[in-house]
This record gives sequence, C-alpha cells and structure tokens, in this order.
Amino acid sequence: MHKSLAPGFLIASPPLGDPNFDRTVVLMALHNDDGALGFVVNRVAPLTLGELLEQAGYGSGHQNESPVWIGGPVQPQSGWVVIDDPTLSGVDGVIEVGPRLRVSSSRDAFDRLAERVGSGEPTDRFMVLLGYSGWAPTQLEGEIGRGAWLPTPLDETILFDVAPEQRWEKAYALLGLTPTNVMSMRSIGQA
Repeated sequence: MHKSLAPGFLIASPPLGDPNFDRTVVLMALHNDDGALGFVVNRVAPLTLGELLEQAGYGSGHQNESPVWIGGPVQPQSGWVVIDDPTLSGVDGVIEVGPRLRVSSSRDAFDRLAERVGSGEPTDRFMVLLGYSGWAPTQLEGEIGRGAWLPTPLDETILFDVAPEQRWEKAYALLGLTPTNVMSMRSIGQA
C-alpha cells in the first residue's frame, strides 16, 4: 500500500475529461488497501441547507441559505456532513479527517447540524454534501499514475474560507503551481 492520501486534497488535472470531476478539489476522508473515499468540495448543488433540512423532515423553520455541495457522483441521494468539530472523535459513524475535521452520514450528525442551524449558531465551519466520490482498491493510484489527480496536503482554509470558484486554483497554489503550469508540463514532448 502506498502512503495514505487522507487527510488531504486531490486536485483534478486540467483537462481531466470526466465531467464529474473537471476542475474539482476532492477532500480525501479515507484511503487504504480497501480503496478511497472523498468528497468534491467546490461544486454547489441547486438547493440551500434550509431547503435540504426541510426535505429531510426537520420542519420548515430552517431558513438557512448556506450552500449544499455535490460531493460526488456516487449515491447522490445520500447526505454527508463535513464539520470542524474535534469533539466528535470516537462517535459511531464519524470519520476523523485530520486533527479537527469530522465526516459523517449518520442521522445523529444531521440531528446535531439541524439543532445548530435552528439555534442560529454560526454555519461557516461545516459543509453538507450530497453523494461521495469513491475508488476501488488501487483505482486511485492508477488514476494518479496517469496524471489525472495531484494529491496535496489538507488545508482547512481552502475548505472553509475560500470561495468555491477559487478552491481549485488555491489548491494548486499549495504546490506552488497553477493549472496553466500543469497543462504546460503535460504537453511537453507531445506533438
């Protein structure tokens, strides 16, 4: 097994060719011999958090306009919470992604989120995602080997403090690169 890429980001190489992942940044939650699990963190879904909570049965009192994200093409009907909350360590159904980030699709995570939103607590350190991105054993390593992805370290600033349309470029900057640099490097030697 190669070194785990989780926690970290995968940055889609330009042009990737797969519309599900073109110009995306993927938060890697798990990566081991069984495969990999991640979430696209820069694609906005066509509904707000308030609308999603209402559709999920939490009532109509949630007027939160925070975006919901398209986490990936796999099981788009599933909901996931990514939250900066280290107190969730050791809770069933919670994946620890780095020292502070936690990911879960459990009803308990959504109950806590709905309570937080309903009480008016700040909503800037969490994301709700629909679906996920998954890779079978060795599939991700093969895609990286073909140049489809660039792994980078996790940077919570990019995740929570950078506008979604800028996350792809900012993730490249973690490596001291721009997408244009990468396109130029890939085309060297091609006729």
